[in-house]
This record gives sequence, structure tokens and C-alpha cells, in this order.
Amino acid sequence: MKKICTVLIALLLPLCAAAQQNWKAVMRYDKQAAKTALSERLTKYAAYDTQADPEADKVPSSKGQTAFAKALAKELKNIGASNVKTAQNAIVTADIAATTAKPSATIAFIAYLDTTPLLSDKGVQPQTFAKYNGGDIVINAQKNIRLTEYNSPQLLDARSHDLITASGDTVLGADPKAGIAIIMTMADYLLGNPSIEHGPIKIVFIPDHANGRGLAELDIASLGADYAYIVNGSNLGEMVTENFNSRSFTAVFEGNRTADVGQAMNSSYADNLLMASDFHTLLPRQRRPETTADRRGFILVEDISVQGNHSQISGIIRAFSQEEMQELQRLVTQSFNTVKAMNPKATHTQLTWKDDFKNAKDMQAPQMVTQLQAALQQEDITPKPLAQRGPNAAAALTERGLPAISVFSGVFHPGSLLEYADTDVMEASLRSVLSLANNWAGQSAQSDL
Repeated sequence: MKKICTVLIALLLPLCAAAQQNWKAVMRYDKQAAKTALSERLTKYAAYDTQADPEADKVPSSKGQTAFAKALAKELKNIGASNVKTAQNAIVTADIAATTAKPSATIAFIAYLDTTPLLSDKGVQPQTFAKYNGGDIVINAQKNIRLTEYNSPQLLDARSHDLITASGDTVLGADPKAGIAIIMTMADYLLGNPSIEHGPIKIVFIPDHANGRGLAELDIASLGADYAYIVNGSNLGEMVTENFNSRSFTAVFEGNRTADVGQAMNSSYADNLLMASDFHTLLPRQRRPETTADRRGFILVEDISVQGNHSQISGIIRAFSQEEMQELQRLVTQSFNTVKAMNPKATHTQLTWKDDFKNAKDMQAPQMVTQLQAALQQEDITPKPLAQRGPNAAAALTERGLPAISVFSGVFHPGSLLEYADTDVMEASLRSVLSLANNWAGQSAQSDL
């Protein structure tokens, strides 16, 4: 099967596969040693309190992120990375020089520093369940916090794997620190084995992913990367190649509820509260979030506020295709126009729209997707492209000019007390990014792959 995959990859990637070096062919790769390195890094990184503060008006939003950034920068210097920098906003960047003389695209590997603002990560006590052999995993007996094959069906594929959880008192922080561990171990491996061919590589760690502020502060122009891979996904082979398009809408209805209600029929009385209610009711219920799944988009009213004669309704529409976005926008506009026509005494009505984020698929460079798929197949991993029903940091980077994809990191139940990391899946992610870096050797950003 692996030979067949290699032939297919050669057909799909003629410029990439011709005489392409296989990174494992030039050295001895010890899978167990790699798992140990990943596990040790993850448990070490988990000790840093990097919980994001949604109320803070600065980046980073917590002191722990700065401390963690400085520790990572020191580690990058110790393993031999060059041009290591820690910005005042705690963004860490570093270079791994190319080992090939052939012109190659510059690839960035990105992960985040902050953990969820919803649960504490202070005083994390990691616990390892080696060679899982089925059944429940008791994270905390006193609180009856456990992983089961019902709440965690991915355990069915985790027999003989090593799993890491917290103690049930905090979040583990594997989201995002498993991704950091994978990237750091990749960097360590490449710097220690210069016989592996690869082009120029950028390492990037970003604070405050949860509130989006850290990502917005990344200076893409000075970074100088052609493509980026964000190591922050979940299960084996998963790669987020799509996400929802999103537009937000604001509907305003103004009336006159101060007129004498006893004489409302023959007066200027206009009930803006009723207008807002009717607008919400007229939106099709079969297009609400709880009635849609998979690739079907939705309409959601997020807020209705009424102050005197002024009513304002805020909401969003989300869909994967522009065609469906247009249809959802038509449905919202139709409901708005119906309410407007029903209330000729309204003093003012207005419907406005704003683009929030776009589907990364519509902006991606096809070659970076193809390269990732090839790398996974070379490691006997089936690529699993995902369409994410929500926002995607990779899409935000792509829209700003740095094409990006999210890659699996072996983290499950992210940001919850059930969060755990599968070190075997982490190791598969490590092999994938090593193969990916190797495959880009000699492949320029302009190549027609």
C-alpha cells in the first residue's frame, strides 16, 4: 500500500517527488524516544500558567504567557535555532536555516501560548496512563471525572497508546501546548540532524489565541514566510482546510411607543418592540444552528436590545459556500422587508451587513494542501480534510496574506476537565511535520505542484 501511495504522490507532485529525499532514509528514527521527548516537553510546558484573560486590554493578557515565551525562546537558543526573538507582546519567532541549496519556500510552523479563559491551568498535575488497554480512565475518582468510550469514542482507536490527562482540578493545557511540544521536538530533531534536507523554516509561538488579539499582532510581512502550518488540531490525519464564511447583520426598528396607547389606532403609535419580535419570529426555524449540521449553514440572532423607541437586533449568518451565504442573506432581508411593510408608521428602519471572516478554502494555495496530504500519506496516515463549523485562525492568517492550514496534534476535549493528549498521535504529528518540512526542500512558493 505504501508503494502505491508513493506512486500516486509522484503523479500528483512531479516536481516534488522526483528524486525527493525521504527524511527517515538518512537516519535512524526511534519512535519511543520521540514519544518520550514529546511527553516530557508537554508535561514541562503544562506547568506554566498561561490562562488567557478575556478582560485584559493588552497582549499578552497574562504574565504567565510572557514567562512561557521567554522559556521557549531560551530553549530554542539552546537547541541551536537562530535569530530567536521574543517581542514585547510575547510573540516568539526563530529560524531554522535551510539545509538544501535549492530554492525553497519558507515554511512557518505555528502554535499558541494561551490556554482557555474558562478553566484554570494553575498548578496542573499531569498524569500518564501508559498503554491504554480499554475501559474507563478515571481522571478524578472523588469528582467522578472519567473518560469513557461513550464520551470519548476516539478511545476505541487508542488501544496501547500512552495518554496524558490533568488531575480533574484544572485544564491540562495540551491545547495548545501539545502543538508547541511537537514543533519544538521537530526543531530539535532537524537541528540535530542536518543531513535531513529542508528549506528555510520559521518557528512562531503566539499569545492570546482565545481572544484573537495575539494573532492580529503578528507582523506577517517581517516574518517572511510563504506558507504556515498551525499545529493545533485533534485526531490522527485531521487537517482543517475549510471553515464557515461569516457575515453579521444589524436590524434597527424605531417606532413611537410613547403615544397614548388608548388612542393608538388613530395616532402615530408604532411598536418597535413588536417589530423586533416579528423579525426574529419570521426568520426560518429550519435554518437555526440547532437544526443544521455538517455543511449546512445557519442564521442566528445573537442579541435583541430595546431602549425606548429604538430596537436593535444583532445576528450572524454562516455557510461554507458563497451561494448559500447569498441565500441566507436573502432570507434575512426578506424577513426584514416583511416587518418593514407591516409597520408603515415606523419612524426608521435599517438593515446593515458586515463581513466577519471567510472560508480559508477560497483563499488557500493548493500546493500547500497537496504537500500536507503527501506528507501524511508518506507516513501511512490517511488525510482527513475537515470543514470547521466556525472561525479558524488559519483563515485569519490566510486572509492577511499568509496561507495557513491547521494540522492535528493529538488533543481531545480541548479546554475542558476531560482534556487529554494521546502521545502516539502526537508522535504521528511529529513525523508528519518532519516529512512536510523535508518535502518542501527545493519546492518554491511559485511552483505549479
